[in-house]
Amino acid sequence: MRTLLKKMQIMEREMEKVERQSEYWTKENHFDIEKADQYEEEADRIYESLYQLHNQAADKIVSITSGKIDKRMAMEMLRSKRAEVERIFA
Repeated sequence: MRTLLKKMQIMEREMEKVERQSEYWTKENHFDIEKADQYEEEADRIYESLYQLHNQAADKIVSITSGKIDKRMAMEMLRSKRAEVERIFA
């Protein structure tokens, strides 16, 4: 679980970096829509991978709790209580 959470953190930082690059190339003084689109496509690919990791982490929570926490609740925990989840599995 720690490994999944760490991978999610790394991918989130990477996605933020790529999104900043996309925004940079859409600003008037740097406008280059092709570069912006390339970064946006990369962000989309990262997001897909991140979503898969998010699902795996939720499945792991369901498994660890023997189903006492269902998938919907596990997904919500990862979205809204992420720091607490990370602290528990640290």
